[in-house]
Amino acid sequence: MQRSLQDLRYAATCLLLLLCGVELRPHGWDEHGLQLETIKRGILDRLGMQKPPVLRQKLDQDGVRRAHRLYREKLTQLRGNRSREDSQAAAPARMLHILTPKLERRMEAPAGREDAHGRYRYALMLSRTEAFHPGLHVTRAELRLFDQRLGPQDVSRLNGSWPSRVALYKLTEPGRPTLLRSQALDTSALSLDLGDAVRQWAAGSEQRLHLELVFAADVSAFLATKRTGQGPAVLSLEVETQARVDSRTRKARALDEECRKSEGKCCLKSLKVSFQDIGWSDWVIAPNSYYMKFCEGACPHNYKPASMHAQIKAQMHTLSKVTPAPCCVPAAYDPMVLMHYNSDGRLVSTLFEDMLVTKCHCA
Repeated sequence: MQRSLQDLRYAATCLLLLLCGVELRPHGWDEHGLQLETIKRGILDRLGMQKPPVLRQKLDQDGVRRAHRLYREKLTQLRGNRSREDSQAAAPARMLHILTPKLERRMEAPAGREDAHGRYRYALMLSRTEAFHPGLHVTRAELRLFDQRLGPQDVSRLNGSWPSRVALYKLTEPGRPTLLRSQALDTSALSLDLGDAVRQWAAGSEQRLHLELVFAADVSAFLATKRTGQGPAVLSLEVETQARVDSRTRKARALDEECRKSEGKCCLKSLKVSFQDIGWSDWVIAPNSYYMKFCEGACPHNYKPASMHAQIKAQMHTLSKVTPAPCCVPAAYDPMVLMHYNSDGRLVSTLFEDMLVTKCHCA
C-alpha cells in the first residue's frame, strides 16, 4: 500500500513538472511511449469509454467508403462554420482525396531481378483526377493494403515466413526501378505509407505514377482489392493535400522555426499519432492519423505572457522562488472530428473542440 502511494506521488510530481516545462529523465524513461499512452487515455476518457470497444461486426468496403464520405462532409461543414465565425482568417485549403490505383500481378520478375525474397510482385498504377491536379502539397498518402488484421490462422496460410516484408519501387522508363522503401508487415498493419512517392509525383507534371509492390509472402488472398467492371483490381489510396500556404500554415511554420530557436523556452511542439500504430485502426475509422501538438518549455520574465497577472507572477518568481513561475500552456485550439465506433458498437462521430493546440503562452 505504501509503495502504491509512493508511485502515485511520483507520477503526480512528474506530471506537474512536465506541465511546467521542467526536464525530468529518470533511468529507462520512455517519453514517446508515455506521451502516446497519455493521449490514448485522454481520448478514451473524453469518449466516456474505459477501453476500446470490442466489435461484433465491422463495416464492409461500401460501409467504410460511406463513413469516410460522411467524415469529409463533417469536416467541410466544420470549416465552413469556422470561416463564417472568423472572416479575417483564411479557410484551410485541405482536401481529402480517395484515389483508386490499379493493381496487376506480375508473374515474372524483370531481367536481373530474380531475387528469392521478392517472388510476389504487383504493378501499381495511379492516374490523376480533376481534383488531384499538379502543384498540390501532399501532407499524407496511405494505401489500404488489407481488409482486416491478419490473425494466426491467416498467417499460417501464407506461402512464406512471418513477419514478412514489402518493398516499394518507383518504375521509370528507361532505367531500373528505384527502391523507395522497405518495411516489415505487421499482422495489425492495414495500410502502407506512400507519402514520399505521391508527394514527388504531385509536385511534377506526370499524368500517371507507376510503382511496384514486392512481397516476400503471398498475401494475394488478403489484399483489400475490388473489381471495376472487367478491368484490373484496384486498391484505395487516401491522400490529404493542401492547395496553398494560408495564414494558419505560415503561422505553424513560424512556430516551428520559433521552437528551434527558443533555446528551451515555451513553444509549440508536435507528435504524430497514428491510430494504426497504437492498435486502434479497427475501431477508429477516420482520420488515420493526426499531429498532437503540445506546449513545452520554460517561461522566463516577459516571455509570451498570457496576461498582466502572468507578467507580475514571473517578476515575483525572479525575486523569490516561493512564488511559482508561470507555466507554458495552450492559448488557442483547432477542432478535430473523430469517426469511430462507440462502446455499443455503433458508428458515430465526435467533435473535439479543444483537441489541436495552435498557440502557446505563459500563464
